[in-house]
Amino acid sequence: MPFSMSYDFLPQQQQQSKTAAAEMDPSVLWCLGPDFDKQTVLSLLGDNSSIDSGFMQPTTPTWWMSSPSQWNASSIHEPPIYTPRSVMSELGPQSPSNSATKRPFSDVTNRSTIGRSYNNNQPVVKLEFSTPIQSLTPDLYSRVPSSIKRSRIVAPAPAPSSLYETPPPPAPISQSGGSTVDSAERALEIALLLKEHPDCTCVLVTLIQEYQSRFQKPLHVSELYTMKHVIDIQDYGGNRVARLLPTFRLRFDENNIQTHLEQPYCIMHCSKHFIVNPDLDLPFVQIPFSVFADNVRQLLTQHNGSMPLASFPQCYTHGFEPLYDHNEGVPLEHYISCIKEIQIVTGQGVIKKVQFSNAPGVSFMPTPFDTSNMHVDMCAEVQQRLQQFSREVLDLLKNQGFHCRLPVSKFVSAYHQYFSRQCRVADYGFSKIIDLLLAIPKSVQILGDGNKRIMTITHRCQMKRFTNDIIRILKNKPQRAMSISEIPVEYEIAYKKQFCVADFGMCYLEDLVNEVKDNKELVVEADKDIIKLYRKERTDLEIYATRNFEKDVIDMLRILPDFSIPFQKFIPSYHHHFGYQCKVQTYGFSRLIDLLEELSHVVKINEDKNGEKIVQLTSSMMANAIVLNIEQLVRKSHGPLKLKDLQAQYLQVYRDELNPEDFGVASIEGLLLTMTDKLDFHYTDTDIILTMKESNPTTLQLAKNVVLTLMLSQCQLSLWQLKQDMLVRFKQDITLNMCRNELRDYVEVIDQTVRLTPPMCFAYNVVLLLSPCDGRMAYDDFIVEYQRRTGSTHLLYPTDYGFPTMPRLFDSIQLVAQVRGRRNFKIIILNPEFRLGGYTQPTPYTPSMTPYS
Repeated sequence: MPFSMSYDFLPQQQQQSKTAAAEMDPSVLWCLGPDFDKQTVLSLLGDNSSIDSGFMQPTTPTWWMSSPSQWNASSIHEPPIYTPRSVMSELGPQSPSNSATKRPFSDVTNRSTIGRSYNNNQPVVKLEFSTPIQSLTPDLYSRVPSSIKRSRIVAPAPAPSSLYETPPPPAPISQSGGSTVDSAERALEIALLLKEHPDCTCVLVTLIQEYQSRFQKPLHVSELYTMKHVIDIQDYGGNRVARLLPTFRLRFDENNIQTHLEQPYCIMHCSKHFIVNPDLDLPFVQIPFSVFADNVRQLLTQHNGSMPLASFPQCYTHGFEPLYDHNEGVPLEHYISCIKEIQIVTGQGVIKKVQFSNAPGVSFMPTPFDTSNMHVDMCAEVQQRLQQFSREVLDLLKNQGFHCRLPVSKFVSAYHQYFSRQCRVADYGFSKIIDLLLAIPKSVQILGDGNKRIMTITHRCQMKRFTNDIIRILKNKPQRAMSISEIPVEYEIAYKKQFCVADFGMCYLEDLVNEVKDNKELVVEADKDIIKLYRKERTDLEIYATRNFEKDVIDMLRILPDFSIPFQKFIPSYHHHFGYQCKVQTYGFSRLIDLLEELSHVVKINEDKNGEKIVQLTSSMMANAIVLNIEQLVRKSHGPLKLKDLQAQYLQVYRDELNPEDFGVASIEGLLLTMTDKLDFHYTDTDIILTMKESNPTTLQLAKNVVLTLMLSQCQLSLWQLKQDMLVRFKQDITLNMCRNELRDYVEVIDQTVRLTPPMCFAYNVVLLLSPCDGRMAYDDFIVEYQRRTGSTHLLYPTDYGFPTMPRLFDSIQLVAQVRGRRNFKIIILNPEFRLGGYTQPTPYTPSMTPYS
């Protein structure tokens, strides 16, 4: 039955066309240039008055009789490049021969002919389609699989339609209106494409391929036959050729509409008939990153800061070496996105562009997902689910993807196999897998287009992952450093798998290391081929506090069996032993393990058979611990302590046997002979009696004199000046070794300068406050007065002077002042030697103990 249309239905269909065109979204025309008059085209497509005004003049095939020399031979004799077989196969037999009505290649008799007239006084007649814009197969595009449907405004859909995708909610559009709007949009796009060809003529197969390349969506040949109001199709030389109708072209010229489509390729380095691969299949490159980044920046400068991604290899080859495809390379699109200050954005339509991050003009951000397919609002619960999904995808790509890459078409099956559960996109508020993946752009990057989309980890997450892996390796190194060339070997030992640079999105190890050299946690010394953990420079106060912490560690471990403790129990045991918490920040560290490793001469960290870390004193510190334990036994014994009772009391108190063989001596007597500076031995006929040595009064008096001399000279003097003052004032001589040994608890030597230690600086301020008060003051009043006199913005903190608590701080200055009483009746009393006048204003101790000039 030949095609015919009754004029009874013409007004109704005209009304449908008019309504659909009025509802058309102006975003349809995003593909046009900035000078394109969108309002005029919308009016051209939406006014039915053209039918009454005689738009459809008699059209005969006479215009095909023009000389073939006027035709572009290259556009006619194009070889058959691509035919949409995938569309045809998925739709089934939808060719014109199988349809209800057979159409000839040229059907000009089916168009109505209405006379038209022009009046000079009348406005310009607007363009309208001669017949309603409705396909003979109205459900043609609706039956195209979701793998092929793509919009120019939103991100494309996944290649194969997943069984787990939830169908989108029905759109509130009339049955005829939606198809009419889609046909009108497509007709405009076809017309604009034909205007780019000479004589507005193009071979049919070439037109189809250019349309799919430009707009990234399918075009069926039968749809072109429904556009008789725009084009005409004829056979010429064995090829089917499409040509824009002169009347349609005339209306564009009469309205002075300057139209041009945005090219998906570079017009400077590509021919006019350059065909863009619909799948955006770019090569996998293997180029040093620094060289590639410099070349890309130079290339973008030549292209005024923006260039299409599809033709990037051609532009790059024009100025630099060709981009070859490597099996172990990195996807070109991902490699470009790794460059700082350069981004890949989705501009007008679906055209991906490479541009500078601060490119002038309108900035097009890549559409993260199609919000029209969301079933629920982006509430906090959905955001939390997306974060969990993001972590799952990263885990999947790291463990299942080849080089952390996975085709989008295989994501659902890989997710199901890896997590043993289905991926339900509706749980996250989406209806398509691709929209769900694009909703986590900080973790996942979608490469390519069409059926060959690949998902991979973003460069930011890759660098964070590499940094964490290297940090974990360096933490197990004694010096927290290793050679850069050792990374592959150490990585394989630590993670039990082969190290591959491509897994982290880079081509070479040097490029990967250079990307993390600015990290705050790693320090890269490329000239020395060393990578190490970052450690901030500790202040002198933190170093002094660490020396006090050494004594605390020895005091805590000396009473434990084997002088050891599990690492996990160190903090609770410290709190239980001393009555206050161990704050590693006081010593300039952020982790306990780093603090203990700084004390490598005091403790060592081993692992037991179960892999648990054990903190134990070193051999030399064990001997010191034994000495301290024996001192405690002698001090607390009621009366003299006999040598024969020493081992029994030691076992009773410390629950550990005293074995001199463990310390390289044959007997207990040999062990005690190493403690002659602290113990006195009284030999009797039957045994040896142990007593504590009294402190040397000469050394104690020398310490008082030195501290007093320094207090009278602003807490520091050169060694030569100190010797002179000591000889004049106290008739005593002092040497450098005495300051570093006998007086190390009171003074310190820095570059031939002798200065008070932090607690002695605190003692100096105590002397300044208590001297006008007859050398004594209530403890609570002292705290308030100290803050007022020193001008501190906070209360007195013992950590400012290297001690964790106030009692420990006052215990360290017993040479100068002492605390008497308990609780609310505590009083601070100065020793008589320090109640002299002549002191200056208080100068609170500053943590940065640098030498004075």
